[in-house]
Amino acid sequence: MEISKRKLINFLFVLSFPFYGIGMYMGYKTSISQGSVIAVIPFLGIIFLHVYDLIRGRKVRVMVGRLYWIALLFLLSLVAAMWKALSEHFPGASVANTVAYSILFLAPFHGSIIVHIRNRDAEDFDFAKLVLKGMATLILLNVLGVAAGISNVLHNIEGRINLPFMLGIYSSAHLLAMTNLILMFYMKDFAKKPRAFMVLFAFYMLNMALMLSVNSRLSFMTFLILSGLFFFRMIGRARIAFPLSLFTMPLLTNFALLVYWVLTLPFMVAIVSRVNKADVTTFNNRTTVWDVGWNWLEHDRSDILFGKGYQGQIYLKGWDHIAEVFNVRYSYLVHTHSTFMQTLVTQGIVGYGLFLFVMWHLFKFYRDRFMKGTQEAPLFAAIIYMLFILQIDIICYGNDFGNGFIFCLMAMVVMDPKYITRPTRSFNGDVMDVPELTAPRSDDAAPDQPAEAE
Repeated sequence: MEISKRKLINFLFVLSFPFYGIGMYMGYKTSISQGSVIAVIPFLGIIFLHVYDLIRGRKVRVMVGRLYWIALLFLLSLVAAMWKALSEHFPGASVANTVAYSILFLAPFHGSIIVHIRNRDAEDFDFAKLVLKGMATLILLNVLGVAAGISNVLHNIEGRINLPFMLGIYSSAHLLAMTNLILMFYMKDFAKKPRAFMVLFAFYMLNMALMLSVNSRLSFMTFLILSGLFFFRMIGRARIAFPLSLFTMPLLTNFALLVYWVLTLPFMVAIVSRVNKADVTTFNNRTTVWDVGWNWLEHDRSDILFGKGYQGQIYLKGWDHIAEVFNVRYSYLVHTHSTFMQTLVTQGIVGYGLFLFVMWHLFKFYRDRFMKGTQEAPLFAAIIYMLFILQIDIICYGNDFGNGFIFCLMAMVVMDPKYITRPTRSFNGDVMDVPELTAPRSDDAAPDQPAEAE
């Protein structure tokens, strides 16, 4: 039986998650350029299949809306920052890895858009479950890697688990936290589906064990708070969640002693180690890095409009001292430990403004799906988590997992609704009568390719 291209494309999308992990491992083990290309092989496969069909059908139709062009501008700003770093002879930069990074930044967004194009009239399409399958596959790949004795190339911290197929130890914690927040939506109906519930619960507990072994205090605290808010269904009503998330960094730094007090509570001490006052109140020396960035914003502001290029923080006054603080040989090996600050420094106000635009529309779109109770509701949990954590970690920048993940989710946001002819379904799978989310089928919205064998 021939497999339809649609199902093959969906399979490649799921496969893109573990391939990202393999690519990051290979990139820092052997070659950055080769690893970056390996990381997006499934997305390149999706793009190739779709372009081949377009050439064969000799018919091209634009199925994205205006938001696509704004999101693309942000990615092009990120690509431009890479080429600026190359032109200024950033240590280790080469034409090969700059081209590879450019592909890594652009491929996930466009590959994911094609997933939605090919599933626009597929009644069995569930994007949230597809994403969850990809995340679960990446986690299981990492578990197998640990069992095989493979270590993370960048982070190998004694006493903590170091998942090998992630960019770093903190990226692992964020992946586990987001996966468990999504899983919370699916762990229900124990009486009707006890076997499915037990499988999901076992996976949830495995992720919890891994999260505690990674021992990232900030990610675990964020996870616990958001778990409570989602469990009691309080987060969807909180319209201030987006603007509040923009002040995560100053709020944390001003309430550092409160964070330390929380971490020293008996419950937290029992599950979180490394509760050292100096370490906690400086957020593992993050405040030292952030101070350099804030000084640039307050007193210097050179290149503030378009940024200093990829890893441009090395040109900030006082950055040489950072190498001593983090006990590394070269200061260019240290990033700002903040997606917000890294984007502002490297891509300027223009790049950061575009990034905020993307995050706002992600928040708005998936919050609407969450409030309406559609199949995509679980993805809102991942969006909220990233909104708060990106202020205090690098997870959503550049080649880290969060950047590609954001644009996988953004792909659904930028689609032109008039082409989505499949029915909108509730989280329970029932067809919903929500006209603004589903367009009626018309000749203009009909599939532009011949019927494919199932």
